[in-house]
Amino acid sequence: MLLQDVIQYQKERIRNPWVRLPMFIIGCAVLLGVLPLIAASPIRSNPGTWMVLGLAAITLPLLVLWLSPVPWLWTGGRASHAPLLRGIVQSAIFNSVILMAILAVYTAIIFLAKLEDSWARAAGSIFTNLMIWGPASMLSGYSITVWERTNYAKEETERRLREAQWILLRGQLSPHVLFNALNGLAELVHTDPMAAEKGLLDLSDLYRALLAHGSKYKAPMGEERALVERYLEIESMRLGDRLKVHWEWDQRLDALLMPPFLVQPLVENALKHGISPNPSGGELRIGLAMDATDLIIRVANTGKPLPAVLGDGIGRANLEARLGLGFGDKAKTWLFMEMEWTIAEIRVDLHEIRRKA
Repeated sequence: MLLQDVIQYQKERIRNPWVRLPMFIIGCAVLLGVLPLIAASPIRSNPGTWMVLGLAAITLPLLVLWLSPVPWLWTGGRASHAPLLRGIVQSAIFNSVILMAILAVYTAIIFLAKLEDSWARAAGSIFTNLMIWGPASMLSGYSITVWERTNYAKEETERRLREAQWILLRGQLSPHVLFNALNGLAELVHTDPMAAEKGLLDLSDLYRALLAHGSKYKAPMGEERALVERYLEIESMRLGDRLKVHWEWDQRLDALLMPPFLVQPLVENALKHGISPNPSGGELRIGLAMDATDLIIRVANTGKPLPAVLGDGIGRANLEARLGLGFGDKAKTWLFMEMEWTIAEIRVDLHEIRRKA
């Protein structure tokens, strides 16, 4: 790893509670072990003693656990960590410098506290700590680095697998939308050739937008709405007055980043299964909102009642697969009837959305 990579890696490590918590626990454990020694010391009445030993007990374990991986991480290249021999040499030099700097501060405190035999105490402290914490730093740094890099490699492999699944699902969805739209426009060729020609040109623009939108791992919800609006423009050429669209969309959520194609498959299902087969058409309501716990996407339509086979198509199956990849069991889909309305609803836990942002 390059130096800037190591620095960034250390910043991320210190933010991780699973790094901070063991550091804190070990520091407190060492401090508790040192307290009886301080209490039994003949100079226990000197507040400088408490300050020096307490500071050493807390600080040294923290710094060893946090800084000891650094010499093993720095390689000067793109390798994940240094080979064993180079790591040992770098670790010995690095940890010695760190410990000497820390002990220099402690020595200054000892002198300021005017403890007896200050020089002897300082020299003994330096020698003892180098002999104990030097090898401890080297071993702990190696162990921490190997463990963290192994976990990182596992997580990176899983991430790449998820990305491959996203790409596969995305490639499945875009042609599916195109084919369905072409089938719809084919009906216009005999009844209204001019409208069919305009629809094909619009479909070309829509497909470009579909490819650009689907190429993103996450996209603003406002962009999703614009895509659906273009899709509905093409469908309205075929359906005409049979299609009535109402938006119940909270525009404050337009900037929210979510996986692409969450709304479009629901709209497509509503047109295909509900409005298009009904001679008198129907009404379509598209909503985006949130409550105290969830983001709510809702597409409702009148027209033909909910068929028993609804949900077997590519679009909805693709949608559920992508929600599962992105949010696991924190994303739920429902399809149900409410009087004359067929309602498709997605709920995603807001905490999970923020965590994945």
